[in-house]
Formats: sequence, C-alpha cells, structure tokens
Amino acid sequence: LVLETREHAEARGAKILATVAGSACTYEPIVAGQSPTSSAMERAISGALAQAGNTASEVGFVKANGLATIPDDVREANAIRNTLGDVPVTAPKSLFGSLGAGSGAVETVAAVLALDSGEIPPTRNYERADPACPINVVHGQAVPLTKPLGLVLGESGMGQTVAIALAR
Repeated sequence: LVLETREHAEARGAKILATVAGSACTYEPIVAGQSPTSSAMERAISGALAQAGNTASEVGFVKANGLATIPDDVREANAIRNTLGDVPVTAPKSLFGSLGAGSGAVETVAAVLALDSGEIPPTRNYERADPACPINVVHGQAVPLTKPLGLVLGESGMGQTVAIALAR
C-alpha cells in the first residue's frame, strides 16, 4: 500500500487504484459495566463523508470492521444503517481472521482492490441475517460496484474509531 500525492504518482507513471477522499477519527470511552453506543462510528462515517464532500447516497460499499462479536457487530451494523441506509457491506476479516493491529492496513488493501476491480467481495461464513444487524451483507458471491466510493471502517477495543472514504 503506497500513499502518495496524485502529482507524485502521475510523475512516476503509477497506476492509481484509489484516492483517499476523506477520513475521520473519533473516540468513545470504554467504561466498565456500560455498553458503548454506535455514536463514535456514526460520527466517523459522517466526518469522512463531509471531508470528502460526498453524501451517503454516493457510497458503493462499506468495508466493515466485522469483529464477529455480537455487541461489536450490532453496534457497527446500527451505525452503518443509521448513517448510510441499505449500502452493501463486506467484512474481509471473515476470510483471514483478525490480524490485530495489521487488520486496518490489510483490509484497506481489500477495499482498494474492490474499487479497482469494480466488485465487492463476499463475506465468508455468512449464512443468515441477524435481525439485530440490519445491514445488506454481501455474501455468496461478489457483486458489482455501482457507485464511486468505498468506506473503510475500523475500531479498537479502547474506543477509537476511524472511517476512510476511498474513491475510484
């Protein structure tokens, strides 16, 4: 993954796979005995879109953090639904598991490849929808990407959340 200015990439003749259109980092403290809300993730999504100058209707897919724990997935699904509606969602962690601190970089590469190929990869091992997670999970097979923006979500167990808007 190489991050550089457009001018530098063009000067060296690089194929530009995606651009970082916007990003936002938020925080919601983890308090013992209390469940975190979806507020931090909602603010991160809204902030990344605002910085990018885009709206929710322009998002073609979300690369979810997809930790695969009930409280985390419910919180993330609600944040996605509340801010983006019925956008397609993929969770690459389902393919290779959690890579800890490396997950963000590897999953961002997956999102860039989805933008470059024009296909949203499926989430593995997804068998049936959980009513507590009201999102449009891509599963079974890849689906065509019909909009120019991907949104990468990540969060830590300490309350930090990030959203990055990537454009084709």
